[in-house]
Amino acid sequence: MPTPFECAQPRRVVFGRGRLREAGQIVREYGTRCIVCTGSRPERAAELLDSLRGAGLVCELLTVSGEPSFESIRQATARAAEFSPDAVVAMGGGSVLDTGKALAMLATNGGDPLDYAEIVGAGKPIMKNSLPLLAIPATAGTGSEATRNAVLAHTEKQVKVSLRSRSMMPETVILDPHAMHGLPAHVVAASGMDALCQLIEAFVSCKANAWTDALCRAGIPMAFRALPKACEVPEDLGAREEMLLAACWSGVALANAGLGAVHGFAGVVGGLTGAPHGLICATLLAPVCRANIAALSSEGAHPALGKYAELAEMLTGRDAEPEEGADELERLAARLPLRPFHVPEGTDGERVVAGAMAASSMKGNPVVLPKETLAALWRSVTKTS
Repeated sequence: MPTPFECAQPRRVVFGRGRLREAGQIVREYGTRCIVCTGSRPERAAELLDSLRGAGLVCELLTVSGEPSFESIRQATARAAEFSPDAVVAMGGGSVLDTGKALAMLATNGGDPLDYAEIVGAGKPIMKNSLPLLAIPATAGTGSEATRNAVLAHTEKQVKVSLRSRSMMPETVILDPHAMHGLPAHVVAASGMDALCQLIEAFVSCKANAWTDALCRAGIPMAFRALPKACEVPEDLGAREEMLLAACWSGVALANAGLGAVHGFAGVVGGLTGAPHGLICATLLAPVCRANIAALSSEGAHPALGKYAELAEMLTGRDAEPEEGADELERLAARLPLRPFHVPEGTDGERVVAGAMAASSMKGNPVVLPKETLAALWRSVTKTS
């Protein structure tokens, strides 16, 4: 019998080729003025802007370069206050979508982003609904279009923390493979591995439920199959459609079931080194799976061990031992056009491990990994990077 749960997800998801052209009519339901957040190449959003302006909307363009920080969000909020938008539109990767979510929340709640930040800020509750947000993922990775938090970098403290509220969930999501046009293969690979990692971590999480399990069981084999095609053949819109769908499901899954040790490490490592989030996840996924399987095996017939066996079956297409799933993930990462993962010399390994242990993502890991195991895992990764 399924255990009780509740699920938060976007109110509306619009999926398929050419659906980007409907953005204008969707946003027109919210008003006549919108801020449009894009990546550093706004020309990739030309079709979106044509749709918005064609619907009679007045648009203010905001380009996002790099991961959002508290300072960049302050600047974006100041621009929004001058423009007075009725809605926010965000098209891009996780950084762009998180910028849009933070901007939409602060536009109605006011104050400084540090007022609401976890860990490094005041952690004040977010009391008012955000401005309506249309999220259009262009990397098929983070699942940020289906989560209720925005991750910001605190530059001085070298950490990444979240602004978090159910009201920060995007109102509407458009999943159109044309939004991924021109995306380099190494970005598709790293982003896709992030999505696959999120599906896997949510699936084996100690907070998993029947809803998230269903999404993960559909999304894991879909992403595993589609990701190499999406990297190797950019014109394969079917593969990119499947990656967008799997990534969105990964966002719903992580928002409701949590994550695990990979993301426990990833937030800390990203803050300390500036390494791309998806690349960190791709590097850590197989080693963390092996560490979890070993720890679970020592506890006997743990339910999560059955999940890892099921994962191995999804990835191999046959009955398989849990460890074989980790082998398949390692082979996938080796096949993809991922850039090398380098840890800068002098990175404090003890700080990485301590930060990972304290990370909120670690709460979903299916087994408590002791400090010694996490330290050994980190050493094994840095030796091969």
